[in-house]
Amino acid sequence: MRQAGWQAAIVSDDTRLTVLRYHWRPTDPPFPDMPLADSALENSLEGSLNRSLNCAEFTLLCLFSIALPLVEAPKNIFWGLFLLLWIGRSAWTRNWGSLSVRWDLLFTALLAVPLASVIVSSPYPHKWHELGDIAGYVSLGWMLARSRLTTKQITILLVCLIVATLAGVIQGYWMLHTDPKREWLQLNSVGHVNHSALYGMGIGGLTVVLACAEWFTTTVRSNLKRALTALAALIMLGVMISFGSRGALVAYILSTVVFLLVFCRTKKIRLWPIVVAGLIVASGALALDPKQIEKTEVNIRAGSLTSARAEAAHTAIEVWRHRPLTGVGPANFSAISPEQIQRWVTARGEIYAQEHYLFSSHAHNLFFNTLAERGIIGIAALLALCFAWLGALLCRRPAADATTAEWLSWGAGATGWFIVFAGGMFNTTLHHEHGMLAMVCLGLLLASAKRRKASPQ
Repeated sequence: MRQAGWQAAIVSDDTRLTVLRYHWRPTDPPFPDMPLADSALENSLEGSLNRSLNCAEFTLLCLFSIALPLVEAPKNIFWGLFLLLWIGRSAWTRNWGSLSVRWDLLFTALLAVPLASVIVSSPYPHKWHELGDIAGYVSLGWMLARSRLTTKQITILLVCLIVATLAGVIQGYWMLHTDPKREWLQLNSVGHVNHSALYGMGIGGLTVVLACAEWFTTTVRSNLKRALTALAALIMLGVMISFGSRGALVAYILSTVVFLLVFCRTKKIRLWPIVVAGLIVASGALALDPKQIEKTEVNIRAGSLTSARAEAAHTAIEVWRHRPLTGVGPANFSAISPEQIQRWVTARGEIYAQEHYLFSSHAHNLFFNTLAERGIIGIAALLALCFAWLGALLCRRPAADATTAEWLSWGAGATGWFIVFAGGMFNTTLHHEHGMLAMVCLGLLLASAKRRKASPQ
């Protein structure tokens, strides 16, 4: 005869949620001299082990965040260990966190659509290795959305991301001045200047979020922390100008302005001192490094202000017309040749003019690139992510009495949205390092809903 009962078990003090477990216990010990296990001791040991695993899990996440813009191999190692530990601990505790079914379906679609596109990509190459990057950033956002970080953990995570990027900027300036072949500022592990600028745009937005939270939402204020966060935000503004990427700079300005307008209006704070400080730093940065102005002038004289992005869009549309449902497969935009486009255009009885098309490794626009490489199903999944993310921001906009954690999570979520969709208007976003960064921001935003629901308890 066995007794059954529901027993509440705290999975962790600071992550995920309390779960109920169903325990079977024998009424008598199997041997006369063997006492029943002390349930309090079991729970204590289990809780202690789970806290240790949680600490290790968060440490790996922070190490991954530090390595993300700096070094390639350690970044992948820390990410793999974090993934395995998160899955293992979730399976052991039988607690996978909580998330809306709609978001679970959306994350599943973000994984399934590229897979379907690769499977049917013939006669173009089956680039299976591209699925690794997609699975990496999607699963990262999915796991963080099903977790629950404390205010302290969120702050530490953002500080790790910001400090690592500042270190990467110092390294980038050193390489810029010692390597005669390098013309633009780049982050070592991110690579090309446009992608480095997109990553820097996200970090620049996060520094503004962290600075505002430190100055206006914390109950115990530190003058040193306030000074450091404000300084970091101003430095990142100068760095964004030095990157020389106009699209990333526009996305950064939009992200910062939107967050500051929402924050200052909600908290009833005067905005003009922040604007004046930003204009002074921006003017100084442009005076010291006028590459942004020079690049724009050169493009205007050449009659290509958008750097041939319109021509790349024409190529993407032609590719989509040829493969409308699933596209040509991830990373296969580079497989398109002028001869193919000419054949498709002339087959419709139209005149082919090669100067109207650009043949490159990608379409320099997230939406056109997705349309060409993943077709209708790809652009549908992307638009679903765009509007679901935007809806989450609108529904979770913090109130005037919101906690620091709520402002950090919402600000991170807004920054991530601008990385992907505002930056995506000027370049191909949502991949590799800046895709990872954006999904960290989305995960923090979605996890904030559970924090708000749990706070009354």
